[in-house]
This record gives sequence, C-alpha cells and structure tokens, in this order.
Amino acid sequence: MYTPKFTLTPKLTNWIAQIEAVKQKIDRSNILPEKEIALRYRAAIESAHSSTSIEGNPLNEKQVKAALAGKLNAWEKRVIEVVNYKKAWDWILKRNKRQSKITIRDILKLHALVADQLLPENKIGKLRPGPIYIVDIIDGKDVVRYTGSEASEVKSLLVELSDWLNKEKNTLHPVLVAGILHYEFVSIHPFSDGNGRVTRLLVKLLLDLLNYDFRGCLVLDTYYWQNTNRYYQNLNQAKKYRDQTKIDLTNWLSYFIEGFYLVAKDLERKIEVVGITGQEQTIRLNDNEMQILEFTQQFGQISLKDVLEILQVPERTAQRRLKNLVIKDLLKAEGRGKNTHYILKKRLK
Repeated sequence: MYTPKFTLTPKLTNWIAQIEAVKQKIDRSNILPEKEIALRYRAAIESAHSSTSIEGNPLNEKQVKAALAGKLNAWEKRVIEVVNYKKAWDWILKRNKRQSKITIRDILKLHALVADQLLPENKIGKLRPGPIYIVDIIDGKDVVRYTGSEASEVKSLLVELSDWLNKEKNTLHPVLVAGILHYEFVSIHPFSDGNGRVTRLLVKLLLDLLNYDFRGCLVLDTYYWQNTNRYYQNLNQAKKYRDQTKIDLTNWLSYFIEGFYLVAKDLERKIEVVGITGQEQTIRLNDNEMQILEFTQQFGQISLKDVLEILQVPERTAQRRLKNLVIKDLLKAEGRGKNTHYILKKRLK
C-alpha cells in the first residue's frame, strides 16, 4: 500500500490557511458570467502553453491561441502538442463529475489524448512495456539522470496510488493530496513519453473533482514553467524510483504549496479586475449553468444532447437549464426541433 512520508510543518499549515482564505474570497467574488467564462478559457490557453513549454515546445502564448484556432500547420509536432493538451483539458471539463474516483482508465484516457499522433499506435494510451530513463547530455555524453519504476510494476504501483488517492482525498487537505499525487505519479513515469503533461492534467482533474479548482481558473503549470530548473530540482530527489518513492516529501510539498498560493493569489488579483462594481447587477448561476456556458464557450455551441452527457440529469432538467440561460440573455437558440443548438449571446474573446 502506497504510504507517502511527510511532516505537516507550521510553514505548510500557514500556506494552506492562506490558500483557504484566498479561495473563500474568490468563491464569494461577484463576476459576470461571461467574464468568468472568459477567465476559464484564458486559463485553458495558459495551461496548454505553459505545460507544453516545460517539455520544450517553442510556441509562445499568442501562437498557441492561433494553433488552437486552426491557424497554424496542423501537421507540425509543436502544434499537435498544444492541440492535444487542450483536448485533454476539454475532456476533463466534460468528464462526469459524479464519478469522483480517479481510475486507471482516466489515466490512460489522458495519455491517449496527449499522445495522439505523437507516438506509435502501440504506445498511445498504453503503459510502457520496458524501462525508461531520463537522460541529460553533459560534455557530449548521455548521463542518466533518473530511472523510472520497473515496467512490470507500473500497473500495480498506479493501482496502489489510485487506492491511496481515493481513500485520502476526503481526509487530507486537497492541496496536500494534489502535491503528493503530482510527485508520485511523475516518479513512477508510467508512459514511454508524455508523463509530465499527463501528471499536470491529472492534478487538474483531481482538483476539479474536489471542487478545489478555483472556479476552473487555476493554472499551476505557469508556476513550474517560470522556473523550470527549480521545478525539476524539487521533483528529482533520487536517481532511481525505488529511492525516489522513499523520500520525505516535506520539501517538495513546501515548493508545491507555496506555488499553489502564489498562483491563487495572482488569480485573486485578476478576478478583482473583472469583478462587479458600482450598480452593475450580478447574475446568479448555479454550477450546472456555469458548466453549460463554459462548454459553449469552448466548443462554440451546445445541444440538449451535450447537456445530458455533461450534467447527467433528466431531460426536463437539462431543458430547464437551457431555457433559464436563454431567459437570462446568456444563450441564444438556433435551429428548430432536433436540430436546435445554443450559442453564446455574446461571443467572448
């Protein structure tokens, strides 16, 4: 059974308390729905840019946005990487939240989305069949910096990690669980390639399921990308998995949780900028309605069938949600009968 070692120091406790204070403030913030959706969309762009940049993708944020809009060569590897990452981010949005347990199937799905067209077919969405090494080139020679777990142990290690995760996520604070998941998953290195991207997406999925994603606008990847060397230095505590997994995680968690706070604090400032002031009236929306609007922003339109798949609610409830958003002047119906779909009343940039 996977059992991480760490000490909940006063420093960690203080960071977590500050994160909680920021989260409560953000949760209570009054933001126009269209502005919140715009923040979520920008978060997806920022995450796709930052997470792929960590792995060496040369596209800047403006180019990433162009790539996702289909304005760059779709066959280029650098474009495929960011498009795939965005598809994985979107899948997390559409995944049924009632299935709160993270499974091996989720992990394989994320990898299949990230690795599509980038790896041979027999490696996409598949656990690696052999050893894996992280290699640095020093003075023209290959130097092994890290060796992942034995291939024969990968599946059982992931099962143990998933069991621990689904047991402890209701006991430990979400930030602690996310940090431990990040460290152990990337230490196992279960795939032939794409482990870093899948790790960061998996943390996104976890926070989403725990309702700790700060209104869907939190992007931790930028913190890692701003100082990639520090990110890797904190992650790489040993040269082999069997030693890496035995390390006390307190130092890593200090790095992770401090970054979590800094990102959350930056998000708080962004929300203050777009927050409602003066006499402007707040439109109150429930979580289901926000999911509908976010989906519509991401994909351009939404149908009743889409709503049923996303929310997993009775058809009448789905129809009522759509009708309420039309009444609130946020969605506009187009087409008739079975061909009816809905678009945002005002397209966001």
